[in-house]
Amino acid sequence: IEENPERAKSTITQLSNIFRYSLRIDRVETVPLDEEMRTVVDYLDLEKVRFEERLNYKIDLDPVTKGVEIPPMMIQTLVENSIKHGISKIPEGGNILIRSKSNGECLLLEIENSGEIDLEALNHSSGYGISNTKQRLNLLFGGRSFFSIRNVEDKDKLSKFVKVEIKIPLGGNCNESTNS
Repeated sequence: IEENPERAKSTITQLSNIFRYSLRIDRVETVPLDEEMRTVVDYLDLEKVRFEERLNYKIDLDPVTKGVEIPPMMIQTLVENSIKHGISKIPEGGNILIRSKSNGECLLLEIENSGEIDLEALNHSSGYGISNTKQRLNLLFGGRSFFSIRNVEDKDKLSKFVKVEIKIPLGGNCNESTNS
């Protein structure tokens, strides 16, 4: 606090925003994407204090998707997993990319992070983040939503990353209707 009072003040504000959001979302089933993303940015900025130059992120939201309703804390939980199970395990750190777009029928969300995921261990995990996300999507949207997580290798950049894809219907079906 004494070393950088302005940064300390900003950090306290970000923490307050996250706490306020988490208290409010207990009473709602969905929130607009842009509201969720404000909390995600606060969270990423707090983690940036901890990881410094080891954490970089980019957010690319199609303006048309910002009002689409999503389960609260869904993206934040997946980003938290990206840092905990990906970025934090890489000595040089890594990147997170969050992207949204619409195909007219669905909100398409992608979250990518540097690293790899052990899919076998994930299937036997006692963690709640991914299983909770799948359950909430299924409860809210039935078989009309889609969730996947996989490892991707970028041969051009000689890097590996984890990619989460989520489709949420805007009213109709999203063509693919399985949670994997």
